[in-house]
Amino acid sequence: MKKLIFLFISFLIISCGVQKKVTKDLYTGVYEITVFDVDQIGDIPLTLTINKNETGYISKLDMRGEAAENPDYMWEVEGTKVEDEVISIEAIIASYDVDFELTIEGDEVSGSMVGMFDVEGTRVESK
Repeated sequence: MKKLIFLFISFLIISCGVQKKVTKDLYTGVYEITVFDVDQIGDIPLTLTINKNETGYISKLDMRGEAAENPDYMWEVEGTKVEDEVISIEAIIASYDVDFELTIEGDEVSGSMVGMFDVEGTRVESK
């Protein structure tokens, strides 16, 4: 009888210790990023949202601050892909093709826009 009680208690302890492992995607989330020293504009504050669906990653770019009120500064994202831990985003703003190459380490984002302008930011929300 002692062995049966011991086995039952052991089973309860072991089963309580098993947890469902939830996989968290490293790239999905909401980020506040800034593109620095853009010619004739200065710094550009953006909100970047990255989600994942069945076909891959999708992203959305929105202006922050005063520029968010101007309809001329609407971003249209054409494509998002992740290769070799680099996020590539192809977008259009004011009829200009713009591409981003970003890396995410923890909650920090860094990279470049059109290969010329530095981009830095942080994750503000996980998805």
